[in-house]
Amino acid sequence: MIKACEALGKTSLFAGLERSTFQNYCALTRVRSYAKGEIVVAEGDLCSSIGVIEKGRIAMQKYTTSGDFATISLLKSGDFFGEDLVFGTQNYYAFTFEAMSATEVLFVNKDILSALMDQSSVVKANFLRILSDRVSTQNKRIALLAQKSIRHKIAFYLMDLKAEQELFCKNVETVRLPVSKEVISKLLAMPRPSFSRELIHMQKDGLIEVAGRDIKLLDVVRLESEIVEGFKYEY
Repeated sequence: MIKACEALGKTSLFAGLERSTFQNYCALTRVRSYAKGEIVVAEGDLCSSIGVIEKGRIAMQKYTTSGDFATISLLKSGDFFGEDLVFGTQNYYAFTFEAMSATEVLFVNKDILSALMDQSSVVKANFLRILSDRVSTQNKRIALLAQKSIRHKIAFYLMDLKAEQELFCKNVETVRLPVSKEVISKLLAMPRPSFSRELIHMQKDGLIEVAGRDIKLLDVVRLESEIVEGFKYEY
């Protein structure tokens, strides 16, 4: 119960609350561990709780009947999943969630969450903010996929990664891919060879410098112009 309470207290859902507010619910929550490659939630599963990633990374995948898959999103420590489904009428997962590393997930049951929101306006406000952030993330995903070429998509992703990492460290010059290039290529909806080739071309053009998963952004202005160009369509 102590671990569950500690995990709950660290989440943005309970930000600004004293532990006494949710102490009685700690024993009713579940903390589960997953090894790399293990399925956390499978497509078609009923969503009866929200998941909070305490540590590790999870990929939201869409699998085909042949076993091929596309990576829709990458979730990190502190991120939620299921918050958009748990109170919905269509509350079955449309995607599979797979652990990309050793991962721990805290599950908060729908009934517990509902009771906490009734009890605390702070929890309700936090939950609404989490839902709002989900919409923002989905809009960002749409913007990425709207980019008209492989280069434009990569530029968009690298600049978004820079903005994300600058939340913790200012003036980031080198970004680090959070997972393998194979997974990133799936996330960007492009073949792995095409992703690697374009990184090489962008390096030759003086935009970036690649060293494994570390990518130095040599010309931020031109990368930003690639993003703007990527939104332009011919009519």
